[in-house]
Amino acid sequence: MSYDIQDDDIKCKICGEIYTDLYYKWCKPCQIINIIRNFANWTSGNEKIDKFIQEMQLKVEEYNKIIFEWIPYNQFNYIKKISKGQFTTAIWKDGSLEYNHKERKYKRNPNEEVTLKYLNNSQNIINDFLNEVETQIIKRLKYTNISKIYGISQNPDTKNYIIVFQDGCYCDNCNEIYTNISFKWCKLCQINDIKQNFSSQTIGNKIIDDFIQEMQLAIESQDDVVFEWIPYNKFNNVKEIRKDTIYSAIWKDGSLKYNNIKRKYERSHDEKVTLKCFNNSQNIINSFLKELKVYIVEGNLLHFPIIYGISQNPNTENYIIVFQDGCCCNNCGEIYTKMRCKSCEKSNIKQHLANWTSGNEKIDEFIQEMQLDIERNDDRIIEWIPYNKFNNIKRIGKGNFATVIWNDGPLKYNYSESKYKRESNKKVILKCLNYSQNITSEFLNEVKEINKTNTMYGISQNPDTEDYIIVLDNNNCEECGEIYTDISFQWCKQCQINDIKNNFTNWSSGNKKIDGFIQEMQLKVERHFDIIVEWIPYRQFNNIKKIGKGEISIAIWKNGPLEYDYRERIYERKSNKEVTLKYLNESQNVISDSSNKVKVYSIKENEYDIPKMYGISQNPDTKDYIVVLDNSYCKECGDQYIGSIYYKWCKPCQINNLKNNFTNWSSGNERIDEFIRKMQLTIEKYDDKIVEWIPYNQFNISKICNSSFATAIWKDGLLKYNYKKKKLERIPNKEVTLKCLNNSQNNTNKLLNKVKIYSIKGNKYDTPKLYGISQNPDTKDYIIVLDNRYCKECGEIYTKISFQWCKQCQINDFKKNFTNWSSENEKIDGLIQEMQLKIKSCSEIIVEWIPYNQFSNIKEIGKGGFATVYLAIWKDGPLEYIKNKKEWERSPNKKVALKCPCNLQNITDGFLKEIEAYSIDKLDGILRIHGISQNPDTKDYIIVLEYANCGNLNYFYSNIIRNYRWYEKLSLLRDIIKGLKKIHENGIVHHDFHTGNILISLTHNKEYFSEHPISNVYISDMGLCREADNAIETKIYGVMPYMAPEVLRGKPYTQAADIYSFGMIMYFVATGQQPFADCAHDNVLAFNICKGIRPEINKLEIPESYINLMERCWSPNPDNRPNAIEIKDFIQLFYNDEEVKKQVKEVEKYKEPDFLSDINNQTIHPQAYYASRLLNPFTKDLSKDDTDTECLDCVITN
Repeated sequence: MSYDIQDDDIKCKICGEIYTDLYYKWCKPCQIINIIRNFANWTSGNEKIDKFIQEMQLKVEEYNKIIFEWIPYNQFNYIKKISKGQFTTAIWKDGSLEYNHKERKYKRNPNEEVTLKYLNNSQNIINDFLNEVETQIIKRLKYTNISKIYGISQNPDTKNYIIVFQDGCYCDNCNEIYTNISFKWCKLCQINDIKQNFSSQTIGNKIIDDFIQEMQLAIESQDDVVFEWIPYNKFNNVKEIRKDTIYSAIWKDGSLKYNNIKRKYERSHDEKVTLKCFNNSQNIINSFLKELKVYIVEGNLLHFPIIYGISQNPNTENYIIVFQDGCCCNNCGEIYTKMRCKSCEKSNIKQHLANWTSGNEKIDEFIQEMQLDIERNDDRIIEWIPYNKFNNIKRIGKGNFATVIWNDGPLKYNYSESKYKRESNKKVILKCLNYSQNITSEFLNEVKEINKTNTMYGISQNPDTEDYIIVLDNNNCEECGEIYTDISFQWCKQCQINDIKNNFTNWSSGNKKIDGFIQEMQLKVERHFDIIVEWIPYRQFNNIKKIGKGEISIAIWKNGPLEYDYRERIYERKSNKEVTLKYLNESQNVISDSSNKVKVYSIKENEYDIPKMYGISQNPDTKDYIVVLDNSYCKECGDQYIGSIYYKWCKPCQINNLKNNFTNWSSGNERIDEFIRKMQLTIEKYDDKIVEWIPYNQFNISKICNSSFATAIWKDGLLKYNYKKKKLERIPNKEVTLKCLNNSQNNTNKLLNKVKIYSIKGNKYDTPKLYGISQNPDTKDYIIVLDNRYCKECGEIYTKISFQWCKQCQINDFKKNFTNWSSENEKIDGLIQEMQLKIKSCSEIIVEWIPYNQFSNIKEIGKGGFATVYLAIWKDGPLEYIKNKKEWERSPNKKVALKCPCNLQNITDGFLKEIEAYSIDKLDGILRIHGISQNPDTKDYIIVLEYANCGNLNYFYSNIIRNYRWYEKLSLLRDIIKGLKKIHENGIVHHDFHTGNILISLTHNKEYFSEHPISNVYISDMGLCREADNAIETKIYGVMPYMAPEVLRGKPYTQAADIYSFGMIMYFVATGQQPFADCAHDNVLAFNICKGIRPEINKLEIPESYINLMERCWSPNPDNRPNAIEIKDFIQLFYNDEEVKKQVKEVEKYKEPDFLSDINNQTIHPQAYYASRLLNPFTKDLSKDDTDTECLDCVITN
């Protein structure tokens, strides 16, 4: 017996259509009709306002969306001004409309608190007012935290229009939207409060004061810590944890925390904190702050530990970092930044594993080595496991495998208790290595290979046979003992094949060829979701119904196909499965031919556009064989779905439906009708556009761009295939572009030639889509109806369609704006204008002239031989294109770097070339430029650059990525070579390429835990860049270890010289050590570099292929060096080539005992310089032309 779903459950009682939202019984078409009927019941008195509100109401898509309204002003009570600006609060008597899903209707929420925003003089500038309303609506679509907008009203006295918001979204102090509306927290006001408090928090040390102020101004959220100077007398109960360095204390006042209920900051009195004291730090403030920054960077990335501020012991004058409680290891007293103390973890492991021995020295050493190699909390801890710890030993398969219960179980890290605990009574697999009593290197290599899969728990030994045993995770099949083909689903291919073979005798078609074919198909199964082809008796089919005119029927297969149930780990039948039966007429006599026809079908579930075959059957009356397939045939015509099986879209039926509809429309012009019909009949896929004749009264024209273009709302909207309902439906109120062909009423050829250039194909995203043709009834001009891909200003196709951004209009806007700014220097103005006009995308940076008074909090952060670099806050900030608004907005209070070349009052060609060498593209790996400025006091020009928050590669490596694994290092190099490749593609050479000129910015999501955050890599310091064919210089500037030998000899600097420098950067990334750090950078080193001396390489810690590439890069012969493209492709091999990937795995296992300490404590010779300088004094005696010279004069003059 079968049961049908009642129509009342799924269909609207009013219109009979299926509910738009079945759960809440909400019907969109009925809602739209109700809205339209209600248009006559209200008016604002202004046609534009009415039309805008009506359009907003008709955009309702879901039951819980706001119904935008005209709200009479007399609906508001208790109107109170809340600030100095244009805001008031009020009570809306009737309140907003909300859908009540129990009563299945809209009801009002009476006496609702709202906020009113008055727009002065808006009665005279309706368009500007509506733009403001639209802006507010878009904001609310973009940010879920922003309040709802209910509608529009008007003050009857002043005639000013009013936007009606949900209550409580605007700050009482500054009138801006709260940064966090839920908690009434305003970032702008918080920063102003902090600035006003600066004078009361000074400690008399400008460097410390500046640092604390910088930290306070970096606040982004109400949850962020307010960094403070904390007087030492605010601490009670100071207790030593680790001698002279770590203390616990009670902070009397406690930290500032935002109270979300009271909506204000309050102190957490008597808060327990941890103090870390830095001895003699009063004399080395910069070193102290450098270490503090490491804690801050890692703390931000890992959500731990929280740092409250800085203090100072008045007796010793040592500075102190104040941490939250609980960030200090209870065992050793060290501060840890990665949620764990690694050294104590190893001690903890040793305690758990104390007092054991396998009785074999080689085994003991091997296990100890594996235990000390753990890097992460979830790494397996390999153990020696006594055989008597195993219970319920059951042999599996015919080999040397068994399942057991390990009583104690493996060690697993417990995050809540911050220690390792045993997972008792763990089911594991034992793999017995027969005749392994004598330990050999082959045995240990096998164990190492198994351990790479991270499925091994340890080693044991059978006391009777003395064979060694490997203890594995329960990933082996209990039937055969081999590792599951699919571990996640515990599915074993070999056992499945065996089961299929064993079942061969339980069925037969009565024909050996058919049986052989089915058996062959069954043995092709590769994955648990592959279909098992079967012989299916004809009596298994019910409700057989013929479809179409051919040999196709649909039926219900009573037992249904076999499907793998991964929970029960067995195959079960999916009963009463609807299938398609394809009859092979007279096939009983041509078996071979029938088998060939069947081979076109698939048993793979993931091959979506090929019909799936469940099996073969036979009609007992006609003896015809039948192929049993999934629902891949149209129920209307019986044809196979082509290219759209998943969507169940039938091209022949769609074509027939369109043909049947030909008589229901006409343009009045036979040639146009014929063209539209032809276009409709060319559809190939479900998402192709159906071209139509569209009556002109279907359009609400919203904007006329020029005489040829307009944007409009197509009321009925285009036809689109709904694959859930398996039919075409209209998308109402569709925004479209109307392209008017003037004087086309008498020139049909002109119209049709224009129309042919457009596409109806759904997969051609870069080509405008044709929706149809219309005609203006007044002018008789024909109109081409297109998707919304045309600029509303100029009528041309958007350069960036998804962002609706037009390059030509952008350039025109730039040109119009040229008169609104000036640097008062013709060369500078010309260069900025030229760079602005080079814009190719809305994602690029707009280079600007930036007045110096736009910068605040200017602090020196670096100084070189040619320039000083400052960090500053750019108050207005750069222009950024906002996709939702389709306009540029400034990103205020942006951190930027100011590069101030020494004594640059007069513009030089070198300065202009440096500016051009920086990037405006956000993706090319070169440091981006924001603009140019000028110091009004010194008259020096300034380059305004993007600020890299992690400094250069030297700092980043020593503080952040020294623990990076090889693929993370390779990713870093890939980003570096991408930038160098771009420089070389531009036909220039960098000239000064070394680790100090590679900058890093970190990006991270605070909600996502990651030890290694995403980094953006930029090549900087483009001041020495030259065109590749014009790089001859008599002076040699740079860092000697990174300079190519031919450059040291005085030859021109080429792109190959940059590649040599990249080779040295590869060395630094691989080892963490600067090249030639142990010797003076003088004429002897220059001589040695020219003679082919290169930094020493430890081949155990670097992949062989990496070494080969690095050595090619620093080859003495420039012609033998690869170019940037080759290097980029070669680095990609580390990800794709199996042999190279194997090399990476080998070096990952190698760990030199003091590797990290060597990085931190690398001895650098006092005459080793890693900043750019003039090198001619050290290279003047090198021969320019003879690359084989002994260069003895270099040694003689030393």
